[in-house]
Amino acid sequence: MASDFSPGLGRYLSAAPDAQSFREAMAEPLPTGIWAHPHRLSRHALQELLAAAGLDAQTLPWDPLGLRLDADSDVARHWGYFAGLFQIQEEAARLPVALLDPHPGERVLDLCAAPGNKTAQIALAMDNQGLVVANDLQSRRLPPLRQTVRRLGLLNVLTVRGAGEALPLQTGPFDRVLVDAPCSGEGTWRRLSAERRVRAAAETPAREPLAQRQLRLLERAVRLCRPGGRIVYSTCTFAPEENEAVVDALLTRADGAVAVETARVPGLAVQPGFTHWEGQSYDPQVAKCLRLWPGMTDTGGFFVAVLKKAGRQPADYGGNRAEAGSHGLNHPATGVLQTRFGIDDTHLAGLVISGDGSRYLHYASGEQPWNGRPIPDAHGLAVAGLQMRPVKPTTALALWLGTRATRNRIALGAEAAAAYLQRRPVAAGGFQPATELDGPGWVVVTHAGHPLGVARLTRSGELESLFPKAWVRDQSLGLPV
Repeated sequence: MASDFSPGLGRYLSAAPDAQSFREAMAEPLPTGIWAHPHRLSRHALQELLAAAGLDAQTLPWDPLGLRLDADSDVARHWGYFAGLFQIQEEAARLPVALLDPHPGERVLDLCAAPGNKTAQIALAMDNQGLVVANDLQSRRLPPLRQTVRRLGLLNVLTVRGAGEALPLQTGPFDRVLVDAPCSGEGTWRRLSAERRVRAAAETPAREPLAQRQLRLLERAVRLCRPGGRIVYSTCTFAPEENEAVVDALLTRADGAVAVETARVPGLAVQPGFTHWEGQSYDPQVAKCLRLWPGMTDTGGFFVAVLKKAGRQPADYGGNRAEAGSHGLNHPATGVLQTRFGIDDTHLAGLVISGDGSRYLHYASGEQPWNGRPIPDAHGLAVAGLQMRPVKPTTALALWLGTRATRNRIALGAEAAAAYLQRRPVAAGGFQPATELDGPGWVVVTHAGHPLGVARLTRSGELESLFPKAWVRDQSLGLPV
């Protein structure tokens, strides 16, 4: 209802393309956005999977992976989410990575990465190759990013923690840098209740300190980017002080070292950046930036600027060629996993072992090793716990390579899958072998052809669920076969 229009947004009514539609959209709940994991199923297949659970998902004309559901769709409790078949992310928030346009084999930096949705977009757009450095300032924001890496099977992500504006220059150069900057977040207020919108408006931080930090982040991104590389700056706010004004200040300081490129997306209604706001004039280049207005798209609000660094030099990764881990996968646990699950060498090609291997065995893309500084929080995918004998395969391994397991794979029906996801045992006879079984021990469990995780087949023939405790949710939406 229009009466629920968020206080504090009135300053934008005269600037919105249609004040009434802006007012009405911002008073309504935000639709739920998701996108299909491109390595695991098609968007159409995901649409059918959700329809079987009574969820109506509509395709997006501009996004080949994206789907839109009603605001009250509880898709986060669907089993496919825990199987890593899709990621929940609002439609507007997918724009920055679409415009960053990362490619396989590159070195890409996500300077303000948590909670990791855009990192995941980048990693999968790069086909799990190259290197994606995901940095965030606060350690408490890293756990959701780690879970996303595991659930989606991201092999090329390296996470570090620190102030983005102080990330050492020797970590570069990067082909592309994303600065999805901390901001006042006005474009996300549709997610909030009317009461929380009032509170958010009252608690909006001072814009000047925010803008100063945003500019520092953007300046560091330019220095970390290689000549000829691309930088994308984005916020989820309407405030020109945090958007066009920041880009304008960068252009002034950069003195020709960067240029703004046109940011437009076929199939999506967008507006250009402002060249004037409250008596201030900005560099004409900022008109090439992109503004997303909820009244035109029924999304959140977003601002995106695409910048190109001057020069044509190719990337030089010489400073980052130091050892990042063992070459290849020469570790006893690799042989144990391959033997138990019948995984062919071809599925492990191009990977290396990363980390110290004290608790978990990590596999990572070996194309762009890290120089060791700053010390990574994690690199690649934890595939096995090394503190048990025999080594314990992880849920991440099962979700990543479960369909490639030619031994010790078990198929669960709807009832058994629901029990597994709630960490309840599955009685003997409540499941079907999908491959030859070697007797008691670790098995990959699947439902509807998709891996759910790892279980232990006991000597009595019962399945003991090893679904992660942190992932347990009420699967009340049902489990379509």
